[in-house]
Amino acid sequence: MSDSLFYNRDRNITGVVAPPALSGLSLTPSYGSTVTFQSRQGQYTTDDFYYNLIPFSVNSLTAKYSVNYQLSETNATKLINFFEAQSGYKQFEFNADNSGIYQNISGFCDEYDVSFNNNQNIGVSAVITVDGAPTLLNWSGQNFTNLPFQGWNPSSSYKKYDVVFSGINTNNLDNFYYATEDHTSSAANCPTGASSSWSRDFFFTPDVQQSFQVGIKSDILNFKNSFVQRLYGNAQTRNIAKFDISYTFKDISDNQAKCMLHFLENKAGYRRFRHDIPSIYDRPKVYYCPTWTHTWKYANANDIQVQFVEDPLGVIPSGV
Repeated sequence: MSDSLFYNRDRNITGVVAPPALSGLSLTPSYGSTVTFQSRQGQYTTDDFYYNLIPFSVNSLTAKYSVNYQLSETNATKLINFFEAQSGYKQFEFNADNSGIYQNISGFCDEYDVSFNNNQNIGVSAVITVDGAPTLLNWSGQNFTNLPFQGWNPSSSYKKYDVVFSGINTNNLDNFYYATEDHTSSAANCPTGASSSWSRDFFFTPDVQQSFQVGIKSDILNFKNSFVQRLYGNAQTRNIAKFDISYTFKDISDNQAKCMLHFLENKAGYRRFRHDIPSIYDRPKVYYCPTWTHTWKYANANDIQVQFVEDPLGVIPSGV
């Protein structure tokens, strides 16, 4: 048996030198790539469905990029060799897109796929995980979303979906405001003005044809002989129709996408916010968003899916 068959299966390509950084290949993922953000936290729930969330650590918000490349055979070989050279534990910096929505970020390649279309058209898909980006410690610049840090100024022109820092609240994380319309700033429409053009709520309008399903919880005792008893009492009838929702936003602009992604990253997957459901429901709600997914469809067109979990206590914590 040939000795050439005996080798360490940590690398599948020979004769190619991996560059020290991915930027050395000058490659950018193609449209159709996605990133999913997920928060990791502990939770305990009481009998009346109130609960508390505790993030596991400052790195509780993780991101998993599923990026696609359309490459020549030469570049595909170089890219695959680079991913294998990182061995799953070496962190490397990469550029997720050319639209400027995200900053360069460092992560780990967990897996990759190869599609052989023809000799000069090879598709390479990779899963790059970012699990060491303490967003809450970088509150001013954030770790993922690429938006410049700017304060609010009077007599300035602002566009809808601009983001400003106010410095009004004790907790710096609560000082970001999001423009709800195009306007020229004044005392009346400042972030805390009587006719404010800014909001700290999730004010974005989702696509039409959204559907909601509300489960009504009840304590049920099942006895022998198919006898069923439904319990009734103060604890059993409080917060039984909690209203969790999922939204889809399709073909939104880069500016709106950056504004939404900044808002969600600022909430870090566990911080509460207010949202008014744009439908027949007329009671204000408090939510947190534990996961969201962004897809680059094509130039200046993005899809974002969010999952909101209602907090029945209806309180948005303030302070430090």
